[in-house]
Amino acid sequence: MDYLKMSMNKYIDFHEFVNTNLGNKGFKIRPVTEEYIVPRLNDVMSFVNGILKEYENTYKLWTPKNKEWFLNPMNKKFNYSYTIEDDMGKIVLLNFSSVYGDRLLHNHCTYVDKSYRNYNLAKLHMIKVCQRGIEDNLTDYEGFWDKYNNGSIILHLKMGFRIESMRKDEQLLLRGSLHEIIERTYNLYCKESNESSNSPA
Repeated sequence: MDYLKMSMNKYIDFHEFVNTNLGNKGFKIRPVTEEYIVPRLNDVMSFVNGILKEYENTYKLWTPKNKEWFLNPMNKKFNYSYTIEDDMGKIVLLNFSSVYGDRLLHNHCTYVDKSYRNYNLAKLHMIKVCQRGIEDNLTDYEGFWDKYNNGSIILHLKMGFRIESMRKDEQLLLRGSLHEIIERTYNLYCKESNESSNSPA
């Protein structure tokens, strides 16, 4: 599937949309496969564990991950995980997602370098992974968020997730339809991009 039909009868090639918008910012998105992660394991571990260290006093479940965690293929993790890199190959966003059951995509983590958290990278990544899931006949996307991670929770609610439940009074389970998430995230990205371009210098 190259083009996805949206509710307003508009057909969009989301892969091209993501690639173009990242390229315009000086970034590129790459699938995190086993072939990618093995030679770059130290880079990936340093990136993720550095962010976990940054928030260790804020989110108590954010603890450093070992090599086995990164290399664990889970169920199709290397089919649905992505990284965004700058033009020098530096990792600025990394996500791990895998499949639960037959149709459910599960977000294990998405981390963004603190220097790039206002670049809308998470929205572009969301569009990419949802498009891939839709192409493979997956239906929903879910994940757990620390209940105090207000900024990320609000963003994901805007992108089409809903609050399903709470786990051990510590984490919120968010879930949404891939089709709804991709459409709402695309519209949110375009709206914010237009507002930014129309702002006075």
